[in-house]
Amino acid sequence: MLEGKYEFKTASRELMQIHSGKLNVKIAGNKDWILITEDMDFYIPKNSSFCLEILELVNYTCSYFED
Repeated sequence: MLEGKYEFKTASRELMQIHSGKLNVKIAGNKDWILITEDMDFYIPKNSSFCLEILELVNYTCSYFED
């Protein structure tokens, strides 16, 4: 993902695994941004949204769960 600011919505629970790069994430309902770097991951609850601020080019994998 290229540097910049993004907002996403998800209907399913989501896991984002960061392979390289650096970003800040703010998940709906949280007031604080969390710094995420290489080899870290985070979950997004279903029926939610989240904002990303990409600080360095990010390589990632997204997995979606229907539970």
